[in-house]
Amino acid sequence: MRVLVFCVMFLGIFLAGCVTNKTTQIDPNLPIVNELKTISDMTEIAFEWPLMADANISGYYLYRSNPNDNNQLNVIAKLDDKFTTHYVDSALAPSTEYLYELRTYNELGNISAQGQRISATTQPLIESVTFIQALYGLPNKIKVLWRPHPDLRVASYILEKSSLSSDSWHEVARINGRLNVEYIDNSVEPGQNYRYRISVKTYSGIISAPSKVVDAQTKALPNMVMNLSASVNLPKKIILTWDPNSNDDFNHYAIYRATNDIFPMTKIATTLDTAYEDLINDNGVNYYYKVTAVDSDGLESPRQNNAVVGSTLPAPKEPLFSSAGFNGSSVELSWNQGSDLRAVKYKITKSSSEGENIIYDINSQTYSDFEVRRGVEYTYKIQAIDEFGLESKYSQKAVVITK
Repeated sequence: MRVLVFCVMFLGIFLAGCVTNKTTQIDPNLPIVNELKTISDMTEIAFEWPLMADANISGYYLYRSNPNDNNQLNVIAKLDDKFTTHYVDSALAPSTEYLYELRTYNELGNISAQGQRISATTQPLIESVTFIQALYGLPNKIKVLWRPHPDLRVASYILEKSSLSSDSWHEVARINGRLNVEYIDNSVEPGQNYRYRISVKTYSGIISAPSKVVDAQTKALPNMVMNLSASVNLPKKIILTWDPNSNDDFNHYAIYRATNDIFPMTKIATTLDTAYEDLINDNGVNYYYKVTAVDSDGLESPRQNNAVVGSTLPAPKEPLFSSAGFNGSSVELSWNQGSDLRAVKYKITKSSSEGENIIYDINSQTYSDFEVRRGVEYTYKIQAIDEFGLESKYSQKAVVITK
């Protein structure tokens, strides 16, 4: 009899070695589970078995073989309440077959003999949306549309984006709600192509494979303004001219100006014309300009790489006195203009203790002043005036005492 018991125990230990460690023993008196039922989901398999109220039972061990394990069963769960009749195995792979076995164990840790072994297969992974579209030609944005997923388990959508030149994808947004079916991506650049795809996520956290890939291109910027030029010889103004813009939805031009090529430019005007007159109340000053084209959506063309420089006409050079003296009856003045030939007339400012007087419209480079009294000191300053009315700086002073 002892020999028989020893042989049974040895056989039980040998059989248990396939599913347990070497120290686990089989107790032939423990009941065997033969009515194990399953319900499968995409990543879970639920189990149900009859209530087993045997006094020797302390709980259950659930064994599972993973794919490609050659039916090697390993413990995946210990259920320490003998009144348990349900269990869910989670984090499984979709569309995958698994082999299971449920055994009872007692307070010594001994297990029952092998019972029913069943296979269960998880359901296929939920598919993504069947229709997705990205709209072309929007200004600084791409609108992505898709059809609502028919599966009521879907809780949200995961939108991913990639550039045409890259195989890497990054998440753009998570859109909650099965019936929300659009997203507007504002994180784009003008005139660029982007690819999009969508995965769906269930309430239980399962994420589908991505949908088909769609692509779209944002609206390109208007063409750069070409052949921009600025005048350098006009009085009190600078005139800009450029070639017309050829875009169909052109709206207007924007003019930018700076006082040098280091400071940032400021927009000073908009116009529909291909010319702009910048009125400047100063002579001989330089300004830096750039002009852009703006379309009906507010997209603005690139600016020119280098600003064009315009200048107002400088004032004539101040005259130089040749002589100034009193001849007994008048003060005689003469001057020259050097190489500056722009002066068309002159203006003399005369001052003395009697006050100040201005003499206009002198058409030569000499002047005889008879409006003087003896014994008075007179000071003369001359300004040259060009055809546009621009006045030079004052000449140096000429002081004459009528003795």
